[in-house]
Amino acid sequence: MIASKNVLVVYMLFWRWYNKNNQTPFKGEMFEERMEEIFMKTNKIIAAALMAIMSIGAVSGCDGGQNAAKDDGKTVITIGDCPAKETEPENYELMLSNIELFEKEHPDVKVKMDTWHFDTQTYMAKAEGNTLPTIYTVPLTEAKSIMSLNYAADITEEFKARGFYDNINDFMLENISKDGRVYFLPTDCYDVGLVMNIDLLEQAGYIQEDGTPVEPQTWQDLVDMAVKIKQVTGKNGFILPTTGNCGGWRFTPIAWSYGVEFMKQNEDGKWTATFDSPECVEALQFIKDLKWKYDVLPVNTLVDLAEVQKQLALGECAMTLAEPGQIDQFAQFGMAPDNIGAVRIPAGTKKRVSLMGGAYFVINSNSTPEQIKAAFDWREFMGDTMELTDSTKEVIAKNIEIRKTNNNVIGLDALSPWKADCEVISYKRNEYEKNTNVNINHIKLYNNKVGVEYQAEEPVEAQALYALLDTCIQEVLTNKDADCAGLIHKAAADFQKNYLD
Repeated sequence: MIASKNVLVVYMLFWRWYNKNNQTPFKGEMFEERMEEIFMKTNKIIAAALMAIMSIGAVSGCDGGQNAAKDDGKTVITIGDCPAKETEPENYELMLSNIELFEKEHPDVKVKMDTWHFDTQTYMAKAEGNTLPTIYTVPLTEAKSIMSLNYAADITEEFKARGFYDNINDFMLENISKDGRVYFLPTDCYDVGLVMNIDLLEQAGYIQEDGTPVEPQTWQDLVDMAVKIKQVTGKNGFILPTTGNCGGWRFTPIAWSYGVEFMKQNEDGKWTATFDSPECVEALQFIKDLKWKYDVLPVNTLVDLAEVQKQLALGECAMTLAEPGQIDQFAQFGMAPDNIGAVRIPAGTKKRVSLMGGAYFVINSNSTPEQIKAAFDWREFMGDTMELTDSTKEVIAKNIEIRKTNNNVIGLDALSPWKADCEVISYKRNEYEKNTNVNINHIKLYNNKVGVEYQAEEPVEAQALYALLDTCIQEVLTNKDADCAGLIHKAAADFQKNYLD
């Protein structure tokens, strides 16, 4: 396994160097001289790369450092994504207390903290150098590549021994498995809904007597509400992020609702871009109309995710698309939890569909069986599995108190990877309802998932797709004469040529 990956790394290093240093073709004697020069340099590059890889292999083969499996007879696990003491002192202290309690219940385990969070820039180097934590989280979109590189431990036996295999929903099981083997431990998922500023909706007459917001059933309903809100309040009715790949990310569920299929896999395993379609043009035209036909967007339409959160929190805009994790961010701009409303995402011409996102826990492929078991015990202790224990209840209670302190909305119902009758999910839901800090009617329509289909992010080169869609969205929002069909045609062709091919 390591050897095949090392060959791939060498190949990538050479190809990057070759492309950088060879921009023009050569012919005849000049070609032969150039190729001889390339050959000599290539030998040096490959030799250097192999030396580096051998050093990595030497380090990874040692039973020491961060990933030592044993320390004083105890099984050692390192947990990623931990809060830093300097920047998150409260969460850091909470993590320390959780670790202390866990180690008391599992005296044969020692837990170490690691503040590293997954990012594509450092992941490969850490994986090859065996400096990844024992257990860490990755976005759903990274599952296929991590499985193909064999960086995730095969956790099938432990997964089945704990009864998880028969209690996980089928959609999630399909996404964490390969060839009948399980490689990821799922955590909470999220789904995108429509989030509202209650004050602005109330001014425009869109809040019922019991506090329930009016829920737009279609995108046209949303437009009608946004137009009236702007007429009555003078504030913008709707806002979307358009930069940093977030425009494309938010656009995908809108496009799906119009019947767009972005890509499909052929029988030979290759992928074909399929979004050069009337449906995708129609979806992009909807975005364009928000600006030029209905005038419900901010004057400056080139905004990132943080600006969207800020404008909704400060009452400059009335509605946006968001999920619970993003809703938590409104508090940093002073938005009171009870001023937040949430309903289901509107339907397009074909269906009502929301983007399902989230993360998986990955256990390092170099982990011992004892470390795999300890990693499962840790996630069970933290309430991220289907098991409900007294310790899990205590962790849930602490989490609720932290959320209250941070002015986060308590009571939003996240999607669960487990089947509906799972005990821990029912317990969490009941505790959140008992401790809610908002009028529950403000968010009950979001919690009602009836009639909503769910779709995971696109399976191949999702970030590249988002970037291309960002460009389309920015063009139609800054150029009144932009050609939606031409933009989608070019984006699909570029995606095929530069990524899928």
